[in-house]
Amino acid sequence: MVAHYSLCIVISLITYFLPNSRDFEDESLLFLQSSRITLIVLSLVFLWRHARKKDWVPKKLEFYKVWTSSTLLISFFPFLYLDKVHYDVYLHQASAILLSMNLLLWLTTTTAVATNLVFCLMFLGICYLGDSPIEVMKEFPILLTYLFVGTFGNVIMNYWRTMDYRDKRKLYGAVLRLKAKNLHIRMISNLDDLTDLYNRRYLIEQFDIFKKRARRHQFQMALVILDLDHLKEINDKYGHMVGDEALQTLSAVMKSRVRSTDICARIGGDEFCVLLDSVDPKSLKTLCESLRKGVESHPLSIQDTNGKPVNITVSIGAAILSYDEDFTFDDLYQSIDSGLYKSKSAGRNRVTIVEATKLNTKVDLSVSWPEEVRIYK
Repeated sequence: MVAHYSLCIVISLITYFLPNSRDFEDESLLFLQSSRITLIVLSLVFLWRHARKKDWVPKKLEFYKVWTSSTLLISFFPFLYLDKVHYDVYLHQASAILLSMNLLLWLTTTTAVATNLVFCLMFLGICYLGDSPIEVMKEFPILLTYLFVGTFGNVIMNYWRTMDYRDKRKLYGAVLRLKAKNLHIRMISNLDDLTDLYNRRYLIEQFDIFKKRARRHQFQMALVILDLDHLKEINDKYGHMVGDEALQTLSAVMKSRVRSTDICARIGGDEFCVLLDSVDPKSLKTLCESLRKGVESHPLSIQDTNGKPVNITVSIGAAILSYDEDFTFDDLYQSIDSGLYKSKSAGRNRVTIVEATKLNTKVDLSVSWPEEVRIYK
């Protein structure tokens, strides 16, 4: 558009400096000079308007291109009518603007063809008013040439734009599908197939994120470990299908009793975790008891030898981590594991909340090896 309006300005300046071929009446000469100045001013205004507005809506931009160029073309009509000696020069200049409009403004083919036909008829009409039909026919090949070149060039460019647009749309669609597949693969890699809960790797990733958020907003977070009681006995007595049902029942209870912002994960065969943010000790104990009672109150779909439904229970350990404490996931896990051991030792189906302690990593593993099998000292 900048190139188009710049061309219009150059052509406008050329029209202004064209000498008058004959004496005009004062009113006609004044009108002709005013038209020349108007053509220059309009070209500058349209260029300035386009440079200021950046967020064009496509339909409005198309309309702006058509009516501004049409205004400039209409501005040539006084020249064609009044300055009859030079009207062929003006006709060439107007046709050059029409050609530029077809090739530089990227109009749709329908708009370009309609504009070409309308202005060709108008130019011929103006010429006909000033001269005989024979003189008009002399200029007809010029108009026809501009019309053909402009229309053909516009069709070729729109075809290229359409093909380029289709290629970009195909590429964009392929990228979206690839992103969706990558997201799906990522989700699958983070989920446990049987329970549809998150896995251990994702839980540890979220633990680090929760710690940073807790430190920034200064709230307490908590980790809850649930261990399904007697899963091996259920598998041995009723089969692995029933054992899988027991795991799925526990996962369903977990998902139904925690918030959407909390993370439920399966970290082992019969071990599950819940990562909680913004929690206090009272709320933590209430949640743990709700989980324990929820599992206890959901029997499996089979019955024992006495015809009674088979119930499952869960042992739970939990710990709260303050925002100003620097504990790793292993630290918290080891602390809760000791509380979980207490729940199992006390008869299972219990909740034990412990305080987080640091993991002791300073263990000399070499003392467990006899002196004669140690290769390096």
